[in-house]
Amino acid sequence: MKLDALKQYSRLRNALIEERSELEKRLSQINDILGPSEGESSVGLPRSTGRVGRRRGRARNSMSLKQAIIKATQSKPLTKDEILAAVKRFGYKFSTARPMATLNAYLYRKAEFERKGGRFSPR
Repeated sequence: MKLDALKQYSRLRNALIEERSELEKRLSQINDILGPSEGESSVGLPRSTGRVGRRRGRARNSMSLKQAIIKATQSKPLTKDEILAAVKRFGYKFSTARPMATLNAYLYRKAEFERKGGRFSPR
């Protein structure tokens, strides 16, 4: 009985290796036509970051979020939605799936920004 289980494991493993090989070949053909997408190596396989899971890492920005908010609200007070749109226009990249939550954390810090009628401006 143990021998049968080992044979079955061996067959299944070989089948998976063969299927992976076929998928890699097909992906290579697709990449030859489309070219590699952003964040992929030239062979079409994702670059290894050494991390496990779906963590994306921290985005690299030329200015801090606080600086971007100040720049957005310097000329006139803006609502949270307007600030978020302006910050994104400046090229700020959020590392989170919930950028408004991060923006709120900065806007509601004491003595950082002044809020009047739902609009924010620097103090």
